[in-house]
Amino acid sequence: MAGFKVGVSLRFGETPDTDENLQALIKSKMSHLETGYVRHADDSAWTTAVRKTVESSPVNINSVHAPFSREVDISRLDDGGAEFAIAEVGKAISMAERLGAGIVVLHGSAEPIDPIERRACITRSRASLRRLGERAESHGIRIALELLPRTCLGNTADELQELLADLPAEQIGLCLDANHLANTDDLIPTVKQLSERIITLHISDYDGIDEKHWMPFQGVVDWGGFATALSEIGYTGAFVYETMPEGDTVTEKLAIIAANFQRILNAAR
Repeated sequence: MAGFKVGVSLRFGETPDTDENLQALIKSKMSHLETGYVRHADDSAWTTAVRKTVESSPVNINSVHAPFSREVDISRLDDGGAEFAIAEVGKAISMAERLGAGIVVLHGSAEPIDPIERRACITRSRASLRRLGERAESHGIRIALELLPRTCLGNTADELQELLADLPAEQIGLCLDANHLANTDDLIPTVKQLSERIITLHISDYDGIDEKHWMPFQGVVDWGGFATALSEIGYTGAFVYETMPEGDTVTEKLAIIAANFQRILNAAR
């Protein structure tokens, strides 16, 4: 388990020098960061300031989460829809490059998806992924396609493998979200099935029915078994907490996350 690294998903405001999240992060025990795309990140001065601040700390900028919505959906079938989404995701790739992040986390679709259109949406999403993977690689970035819940594309290991079929692993890997599977019993088999394509994680717990983004050990995930399975496949990347515990300050919340991560490690077999 020594290769596992604790991380957190945080967004920053328009003034990095005074941003509470950023200042708490660089003083915390977090080793990895995922931050979401924000419009003010189009300003290179902003990304330069954030990168400079983080590089003065032990924190590594792991990933940028691309925007997602009904409009920013790379599987859109309407004329120009997927093109618009690809352009929006491209902004996250540029943000990641300026920040020095190696990964852009991406949703394969929005929802709901009409079952009649699912096959066509998969084809469109794959075409978009191919283009985005090539673009990301040219900027030194790797796409991480996220395991998604409910009716979204990529809501099972089999469908994720279909989406990635014939797409180069050096361009596109996977982000495994622990609270997105319809059946929590599928989590450890999914780790084993997707093994070599998993390049980052989203960590939170749920009720086994739908995503909740609870802190680990508040729901049904077998965290010891999950960590053990990841160790067995040789995963050495970040555990990016996509949840926030209760606490009076960001500093206190990040300390709780660090302690929770240690509990996961202790639970591993």
